Amino acid sequence: MSRRQKGRRHRKVNRTPRPVGSSRPYAVRPQAQPPQPRAVAPELGRHVIRTWDGLRSCGPGGASVADLSAAVGYQPRTILKHINGLVSQGLAEQRGDRWFATGEGLLVGS
Repeated sequence: MSRRQKGRRHRKVNRTPRPVGSSRPYAVRPQAQPPQPRAVAPELGRHVIRTWDGLRSCGPGGASVADLSAAVGYQPRTILKHINGLVSQGLAEQRGDRWFATGEGLLVGS
């Protein structure tokens, strides 16, 4: 009968146990404050609020769907869904082919 060890013979290197704890010296990390989301209306989600902030940042000239899509980073179809929700809340309006942010007084926390 063979006395050779069976199984896991390939793991003979670096089998020493690792020290417990962090390998880095203890450093005091500054307490990070969580970002305060802007609340437009309780019914709106953070993605719609991001679209509305993008629309507001376009200024008095308004923005087309393509401009808003490039500024916010969502697809044009998603932007249209968000804008329709904003229109139903009275936060956006369309003049011609451009969209404008309205309802500045409805911003709860900015």
